[in-house]
Amino acid sequence: MKLATVVVTLSLALMAGAALAGPPLEGEYKSLDGDMLVGRFSESWVGGSQGEVGNVVHVESWDGSVLGTEWSLACPRLAEPPELIASSLDPNGTGMVEYRFVYEGGVFLISGTGPWGNGDAEYTVILDDYTHHTTYIYWYGTQIAYTVTADFTGNFVGYSVCLLGIANFASVGQGAQPVDYPMFLDETCADWSGQGEWGQVADVQMSIYECASGSDATTWGSIKTMYR
Repeated sequence: MKLATVVVTLSLALMAGAALAGPPLEGEYKSLDGDMLVGRFSESWVGGSQGEVGNVVHVESWDGSVLGTEWSLACPRLAEPPELIASSLDPNGTGMVEYRFVYEGGVFLISGTGPWGNGDAEYTVILDDYTHHTTYIYWYGTQIAYTVTADFTGNFVGYSVCLLGIANFASVGQGAQPVDYPMFLDETCADWSGQGEWGQVADVQMSIYECASGSDATTWGSIKTMYR
């Protein structure tokens, strides 16, 4: 389930008139309840370094040995400089600092084999919003760790069904592409060979619900507009 090829996959399926078997089942699904897998994340420093505009997120489920067997999220791009929310740093530079990061774009794929499945082999969600609330932990001016709460919303392609997702990340490392973590991606959603950061997805949950009245199902035309 590689997100870097999602546009080609959607093009072939939708232009061929592929039949949709049924919308995902509405409900609340949580990794803590065993409904879905936890995962791993990476963020490529396309913008040059941590927290720079242009950096790209890639998150995939992890079953203990293989990435992306159940769900994948890729290609949100940091759209603006981070906003400082709060700081508890003391004069020695020890404490915590919280920022809000706003991203644009992105696609979420989920396998139809989960408890939300209703006939389709896979479901595609075009993201409307994706944000990080990140808390950095410092010890005498050195960043030693951080945690992230990711919030995202979107529409299922072909259905008037919407998604609200929340995930909690914890940092692991920084530098060159590590083994067994999602590939670093560039701004076009292609694999990228530069530097970045990565970590664990401690828990994830999603709400699937009928879109508000007047909301249209996501179409191929709207997808093409996103990737021009």
